[in-house]
Amino acid sequence: MKILSGIVVALFLCACSQKMEVAAGGAAPQAVETILAEAPEPPGSRRYIATRHKLLLEAPEAELHKHFEAIQAACLKLACVVLNADQSQARLRSPANATLSARIPPQAFDSFLKTMLEHGKLLQHERDSEDLTAQVIDVEAKIANLTALKARILDLLAKRTGNLKEVLEAEKQLSETQSELDSISGQRKALASQTEMTRVELNLVAESLHAEQSWVAPVAQAIKESGHVLTSSLGVLITVVVAVLPWLLVLIPLFLCLRKLYRARKARRAQAAM
Repeated sequence: MKILSGIVVALFLCACSQKMEVAAGGAAPQAVETILAEAPEPPGSRRYIATRHKLLLEAPEAELHKHFEAIQAACLKLACVVLNADQSQARLRSPANATLSARIPPQAFDSFLKTMLEHGKLLQHERDSEDLTAQVIDVEAKIANLTALKARILDLLAKRTGNLKEVLEAEKQLSETQSELDSISGQRKALASQTEMTRVELNLVAESLHAEQSWVAPVAQAIKESGHVLTSSLGVLITVVVAVLPWLLVLIPLFLCLRKLYRARKARRAQAAM
């Protein structure tokens, strides 16, 4: 009876041990995943990427100015920085167009793109990125070193432990350090404008006649081309007349004079023959 009781107890303890191992085995991976998820991002792992979008849109020529103004207004509403905005009116063989170059917060780009597509037909969209991480890290390291150097120089000047010559040298070094620090800080701001904002370059052009779904498009194109041919021919004619006219003013009197001399000579010969 004692032997049977011992066997039952042993089996019960073995089953409990297996359950505890399974529970521990299931909880361990979950705990590891939680620790990895909550682990802080290692220093220096951040990437600084400069992103640029180049878009080509077309809109009706008569309404191109209106659409471009609406796109600019939407850009400003989304806190973008306009770098350049230009519009060109239609001229002979040169349709109207408008260009916009701006920087916009990355989170606002999708909204801005949606607005642009509401005011023009998308013909082309290019996206490119440039990794500026190495440049940013280098500039930030220089800023840290110059800031530390500036602090040491200020501490030396505050203590006034050196002679006058050393103090003057320290003040000179402080001025040079501050100048270099300002220059490097300007470079960091320029890099920040590239990596923290998205560059957008938009070219809005007038719809071409070939793209219009109308039976009058070929006729309108032919009239436009014929007008160009006519004006070109007229221009060539005017150029020829202007080039020849001075010579005519000389050659016509000379011709008349020579003809008069020829007729006089012919008359004398006729009288001599009689």
